[in-house]
Order: sequence, then C-alpha cells, then structure tokens
Amino acid sequence: MIKLNIWVTLANAENLRVGELVVADPDMQGRLQGQFRYSADYLNHPEAFALDPIHLPLTLDNFNAERPHSGVHGVFEDSLPDDWGRRILARRYQLERNEQRVPQLLALLGGQGMGALSYSSDDGIPEKGKDVDGQHLTELQRLAGKFEEDATSVDEDLALLFQAGSSPGGARPKALIKDSDRSFLAKFSSIRDQFDVVALEVATMELARRAGVNAAPTKLVPCETKKVLLVERFDIDNATMGRYHVISMQTLLKAEGYYTAAYRDIADIIRRVSTNPGQDLLKLFKQLLFNILIGNTDDHLKNFCLIFDGEGWRLSPAFDLVPNVGLNREHVLRIGYDNVVANKEVLIREAKKFGIKQQAKADKIITAVFSEVSHWEKVFREFDVPDRDIQILGRDIEERMARIKG
Repeated sequence: MIKLNIWVTLANAENLRVGELVVADPDMQGRLQGQFRYSADYLNHPEAFALDPIHLPLTLDNFNAERPHSGVHGVFEDSLPDDWGRRILARRYQLERNEQRVPQLLALLGGQGMGALSYSSDDGIPEKGKDVDGQHLTELQRLAGKFEEDATSVDEDLALLFQAGSSPGGARPKALIKDSDRSFLAKFSSIRDQFDVVALEVATMELARRAGVNAAPTKLVPCETKKVLLVERFDIDNATMGRYHVISMQTLLKAEGYYTAAYRDIADIIRRVSTNPGQDLLKLFKQLLFNILIGNTDDHLKNFCLIFDGEGWRLSPAFDLVPNVGLNREHVLRIGYDNVVANKEVLIREAKKFGIKQQAKADKIITAVFSEVSHWEKVFREFDVPDRDIQILGRDIEERMARIKG
C-alpha cells in the first residue's frame, strides 16, 4: 500500500496540505484501487478550491479513483509527464518495470512536477524543483540527445538532465529552465525528427498569436549549431514563485484515451466550469479554426487545460501548436461529427456550440483567422523554417485553406 500526502502551492507561494491519497497493492491482474480524501483543515481554509471541480468536489467524502490501470484520479496523474519525463524518472531512480506504477512515480516526483500539486510520503512539505539556469542550455541539449540515443548510458553529467527533465510531458526531449528571472519549458530537436520541428513550432506559435489565438509566449534561442524553443510556463507566478493549479481536459472529461472526444465536448466543460465561459469559448473556437487551417492534427485532450488562477477557472494559453509533421489525414478531436478537415459551412454551424449564434459573427471570426493564417509562409521564413519543410507542409496547409475558403 502507498499513502501520499497531497499538497498544493498557491499563487502566493503558501503550501497547503490538501488531503491523502491511498493506493492498495495491485491485485493478481495488476489492477490498482485508490482513494482520495480532503483534509478537514483544507476544507476550512479560506482559499480552498476543488482540485477537480467535476469529480472531486469540496466534501469530506472518500473518492474512489475507479482507474484500475493507474490507481489514482486523473488530476493526480496529470502531474506526471508522459513518455520523455517518465523515462527520465525511471533512469534517474533505476526503476524496474514493476516499480514504475503511477503511485510510485508520484512519490518519487514529490515537488518536482509542473503545476501546483506536490506529493510526500511523510508530513514534510515537498521541496519545489529548482529550474536549471538557461546558461546550461547547450549542455542540456547535448545530454538530451545522448539520453535519446541510449537511455542506459552512464554519465555523471546526466544529473543536470535529471534535475531539468523529469517533469515535462510529451514524447520529445525537453527540460525546465530559468532565464531572465522567468520560467520556461525548453524544447529540443529530436534525433528522430524528419522536419525542423523546433523552428516550425516557434513559427506556428507566433502565427497563432497573430491570428488571435491566446498562445503561450515563446522565443527561439540559438544553441551552437541547433535551436531551442523556450515556452513560458503559465503554471508559475514569476513574481512570488507561487503556482497555479492546472487540470487537463482528458481528466475533466474522464476520458481514458486521446481519441474519444470532440471540440464541442471541451466547450461543454468550459460552460460548466469556466469563470468566464463566453470568453473562453471564443478562445477555444479560434484555436479550433487555427488547428484546422495550419494542420495541427496532434490536438488531443492533454493539449487543452483549465487553470485555476486564485479567482476561478479559465482556459489555459494554447501550447504544442505545430503543423501536420505526422502527415496525418485526421485530427485527434472531432470537428462536429468528423475528424477530417471541415469546410466553412460546417464551421459556421459548429460555431453555435461555442456560443456564437449569429452566422455573420461566426463568418467574421473565421475570415479574420483565415486572413492571418494565409501569411503562414512569410512567418515560417521569418523563423528560418527550411525550404524543404515549407514545400512539404505547405501543400497540406494550402489544401486546408482551399477547403475552408470554398
């Protein structure tokens, strides 16, 4: 059995013990049963908020996880990274396969994760991780490449990568760094890249902002012969070093896979939870339009989050925006009832699901986003996206735009 104290760091950097998570040992089939309970002290705190506003309301009830694969509620698994960070954790602590279950990884993660939650096996407040200084970017890039080539390699210098790389999500190499008193997620090129993904992502994020999408701030940093993308973290208050709690749409929808939902399902969650649903629905609709036009087919539920800012819930800034580097025909999330590229008529009808009832208003929004995305090649060249990438991906973008234009 594993027992973990759950802690939350507020925006003012105060740490509160939220409650206790208990997970029984796996049964003969490897299934895990977990249960969470808020502490009475937390429930009585004036700044207490529900960690999951839908599935974990503020009561003294015992909440069963009902997730036999992980044994914990989705909001806690949100603290863990996906492929890249989990491999770093496993290598750092020399974990065997049967030691890599979610509750065990949370205990090892402690206070090193992104977001506001921390985990401890005792009554001590877990120490928050200290981001690596940006001056080490070149070395981090080298170590990330080395780890990608051989995750079993022995190198004392890997300690720097362990410090910076055990919590970011996703499958690509990345690290958490501090640069000019601000916290960033550093994203490196991969040895498996078929395109210059770093240049493509920074260009796409800039194009998104120009198109009216609320995308996280980014910057491109030269690193010897390569480039590194820095994405400013929205889970940290840089003035206080406090934290903002983040929860994925996968957790809020209680979806166990990426391929089970539509954009309108996210819209429904926003209506139920957001402090300002009208504003957030408009942001989501613009992001939907942008993803369709630019070919961001990796639009799964973990790439959409709500963030608690101390006052209420709001849609997080957009992140992980890239063109169709996988050359996929379908989006992960459905647009209306389909996963393929919609036409303008479908989008105008779909706009009603986002609170945009008037056809003229929907048409105006679509036209504005379309107009900015039509300058995609100019923006890509501003960020030195290679000609080959522009030529290959440009065909997909132009086909998408032609379908929307009609």
